[in-house]
Amino acid sequence: MTAVDVALVVVRLAIGVWLLWSLPRLGRLGSFDLDRVTVVVPARNEAAQLPRLLRSLSGTRAEVVVVDDDSTDGTPSVASSHGATVVSSSPLPDGWGGKAWACEVGAKAATGDVVVFVDADVRFAPGALGRVVAALDERGGLVSVQPFHAPGSPVEHLAALFNVVAVAATDVASPTGRRAGARGAFGPVLACRRGDHERVGGHAVVGGRVNDDVALAEAFEAHDLPVTVLAGGGDVAFRMYPLGLGQLVEGFTKNLAAGIGAARRSTALLVVAWLTLLVQASVAPVRALLGSADPVVAGALYAVVAAQVWWMARRVGRFGPVTALAFPLLLATFLAVFARSVVAAARGSVSWRGRRLTTRRSRRP
Repeated sequence: MTAVDVALVVVRLAIGVWLLWSLPRLGRLGSFDLDRVTVVVPARNEAAQLPRLLRSLSGTRAEVVVVDDDSTDGTPSVASSHGATVVSSSPLPDGWGGKAWACEVGAKAATGDVVVFVDADVRFAPGALGRVVAALDERGGLVSVQPFHAPGSPVEHLAALFNVVAVAATDVASPTGRRAGARGAFGPVLACRRGDHERVGGHAVVGGRVNDDVALAEAFEAHDLPVTVLAGGGDVAFRMYPLGLGQLVEGFTKNLAAGIGAARRSTALLVVAWLTLLVQASVAPVRALLGSADPVVAGALYAVVAAQVWWMARRVGRFGPVTALAFPLLLATFLAVFARSVVAAARGSVSWRGRRLTTRRSRRP
């Protein structure tokens, strides 16, 4: 490698550090009074996931409303057996996405002054829900929490790079984000005052959009209400796409297709630059085997990039060194799904849970 090549590698390694420089986490405030808090859980065929979430909420005194989104797997009975209030979101109005409508129905059914919208695959550590509400009480507006990813099968480890890119693209962990603010929000945990939710137009501002989190954040900012994005760390976790590769591909195709263009252009360019380093390190061993690269240099580059991937991935999820060493596989999966999402974005719709959802950025009136 020439001096220029080495410099380019160092610069792109520095970009990776910049993108995940410092993740803001939930504060260690004392338990917050949850008597006037309603947790709204939009649920479509979540019978397997719900028990873990509802057990983690037991004893919090918060009202828990599970909104059944036309499930066929016994979701309502599972929810009611764990003490949740169950309401139905059927029928689905024209122009609405299932999750957005379920959240709107849940917000209208809520009796608490604070509403926390929570995905069914999320789990709270003891006291964590109180810390989310305490963050809202301190900062106001909309508080979004990206859960710590806890994969449960080898296939789920393929999500590592998707998680890294998702966090990096929001600027939540970069010095840029500290100065200019994070871009967008994360949908698994969204907390706000019920009055503010009504003030911005509720989930009607989301309508049929796939990226309901980004749309809701935009609505709060348009009404001069702050948006705070935090990392769940050891407080809030989730298990994404436990049904295998097909669900993972479909889910991340949806997320990427809807999220294309949401990041700051400068941040998107930094993410792309860092990904080119992963491409270079992935092909380096092949080039060494073909005799077009020094084996020692290729091995060193691979090891350094794997170490950085591990450092970054373990900040967003429970990913170990073996996952990081397999970063060419992570990269290949990411690029294939990204290509699939670009096609979906061009077509204007994606498939998720048996429904077609629009990727257009238009809002409901």
